[in-house]
Order: sequence, then C-alpha cells, then structure tokens
Amino acid sequence: MENSKKMLLSNQLSFGILGALEAAWAPMAPFVKSGLKLDDAQFGQLLLSIGLGSIIALPTVGPLISRFGPRLIAMLSCMTLAISLVCVTFSSSVIFMSVMLAIFGASLIGVDVASNVNAVVMESIFKRPLMSGFHGGYSFGTIVGALFVAMLLTVGLNIQASSMLLLIVMGSLTLWDLRPLVKDVKEFNQEQVATKEQTTKKHKFAFPAVIFVLGVLCFIMYGSEGALLHWGAVFATQNRGINPEVAGYFYLFFAFAMTITRFTGNKIVTKCGRCRTVVVGAIMVGFGFIITAFLENSFGMMLGFTLIGLGAGNIVPQLVSFAGTIKGIKVQSAISVINALGYSGILLAPVIVGHISNLSSLEISFAVLGTAVFFVAFVSFLILRRKA
Repeated sequence: MENSKKMLLSNQLSFGILGALEAAWAPMAPFVKSGLKLDDAQFGQLLLSIGLGSIIALPTVGPLISRFGPRLIAMLSCMTLAISLVCVTFSSSVIFMSVMLAIFGASLIGVDVASNVNAVVMESIFKRPLMSGFHGGYSFGTIVGALFVAMLLTVGLNIQASSMLLLIVMGSLTLWDLRPLVKDVKEFNQEQVATKEQTTKKHKFAFPAVIFVLGVLCFIMYGSEGALLHWGAVFATQNRGINPEVAGYFYLFFAFAMTITRFTGNKIVTKCGRCRTVVVGAIMVGFGFIITAFLENSFGMMLGFTLIGLGAGNIVPQLVSFAGTIKGIKVQSAISVINALGYSGILLAPVIVGHISNLSSLEISFAVLGTAVFFVAFVSFLILRRKA
C-alpha cells in the first residue's frame, strides 16, 4: 500500500516539476523580450525554437522510453529542462537563446511523454481514472514555478539568480523523489499489442483516424495554453499597462483555476463522463479568451484567465487518457503521435499570435484562439460521444 502511494505521488511530482519549470518562463518572458529589444513578431519567431526543439525530440522519445523506461527519461529530461532555463537567462545573443530554448523544448517533451506514459500504466494497474489528478500535479507545479520566480523578481533578484535557485530546488526533487516511477513498460506494451486483431474489428475508426484527430485537438489546446504562457505577461504589460515586475502574477489566475479543476477532475469525469467534461471545458476556454481580449481592464484579464484555467484543466488529460485506451498500438507510440501534433501547436501558436498582433493587435490574436477552442468543443462532442 505504501509503495503504491509512492508510485502515485512520484508520477504526480514528475508532472509538477514539468509545470514548475515551464511556468517559470512566464514571468521571465517580458525581461527576455525587452533585453533583446524584440518586437512582437521577432519574439514570436524566437519562441518558435521551443516548439522546434519539441518536434525534433518527439521521434526519439517513444523509442527511448521503450528501451530505458519512463523513470530514466523523466529524470534526465527534468535536469536538462532546469539547466537550459538557467542558460536562457544568461544569454545576450539571439542565436544562443534560440539554441537554449530548443533544448528547453526538447526537454519539455521528454518529461511530458515519460510522465504521461507512466500515468497510463498507473491507470491500467489501479483500474480507475487517475490522469486528471496527475495533471493536477502539473497545474500545481505551474503555480509554484510562476509564483516562485515572480516573488523573487518582486523582492529584487534578477532572472539569473531566480533561475539558479529554481534549478537547485527542482534538481533536488528530481534526483530524490522520481525514483518510484516505472522502470520498464515492455510488459504493458505486450498486453496492448496482443489485442490488435480483436480491437481492429471492434474499433474500426479508432486508429489511425482517432489518433490523428486527437492530435489536432491537442494542437489547438497546447497552442492556446502555450500562447497564454508565452504572451500572457507580455499582454498584461503591453496592452493593459501593468508593471512588468507584477505582470507574471496574472498567469497565476489561470494556474490556480486549472489546479483546482485537475485535482477534482477524476471525480468530475466519473460523475459527468469524459465527453461532457471535455466539451463544457472547451466552451469555457473559448469564452475566457474572448473576455480577455475585449474586456479592457485588469478584471477582464483575471476573469478570462480564470475561465481558461477552469475549462482547460481536464481537456488534454482526458484526450491523452482516451488515447491510452486504444488497443493495438503501444501506449508511448500513441502518446508520442498525439504530442507530435500537440507540440506543433506550441511550435506555431507563438509565431501566429505574434504576426496577428503585428497586423492587428494581441486582442485579436486571443479572439482567434478562442474561436479555435470552440472548434475543439464541437469535434470532441462528435468523437467522444461515440466512444462513451
């Protein structure tokens, strides 16, 4: 029993470290943008490096997890993620910054896929919904990471010192507390692939069509959440006139709301079902972006960011969990395919937001994102109701 609890807590912590290190970038972004003297389009192109690094890493993550297991890949990726973030804060060159952000992006996908593969195995072992709770660890981590760095910046530390302190804390947690993660997924993969012929008859449209469509939905959700991460603090300072030292706190409205939703997500899914949870959540996210864009004050940002967090909390976890139930394909392969498309959203969304902003405004960029998420609600309803 105690060992089971350690396995679950370790998986939740792996998501938490991912969230903390990813969100720590949010309050740093305005300083990097101003330090390199970049306009919106140029900053968007710089952020392209994060998504590019993720896409380059994706083909290798699944095979590496098959060979070495989620535990080793998660631990190594957490360490390189923290180190690359430190290097980003010390960079004064756009080229070096691009390389470090690419490594940052590659490390993100390593932790992400390893943690999700481990989570799908845990759901198989414990025979109950766990994914939203695990992703709650990610959301709680985003609060810790963003708040930790924002507070350090508020009291006068620079982004270099803040990132180094974050490395010490997250590195220690990685080395000591991720050891209970799954070492090997070979046995689980054999069970999945062994049912290939049987499930092909039962789920004629399940693969590859559903995997592809799920990836497109994750593309939109990853892109919209990533846009909030990369552009939220910039939007606060540039479009709402908020001081850069406190702009990072607005991201916390999103992070707190998402954390609440994810820690209650397993119960929500059990009571309401996967389809209703995802569809209603996507509608909330869409309205959150619209409110943020067109309610021109700080309250509008707080309300919009909160709605986005509440709605988005269970969308990606449930899409990933659903993908993990599709038989006849290795779980890490299914998740890698979905993340390949999903992280393409991270690759393209910052650039798209930057260019739309240059042509019109960041408000219009956020409105476009909201419209795209309404599309997620519609398609999710069509797919998930057939599998309910």
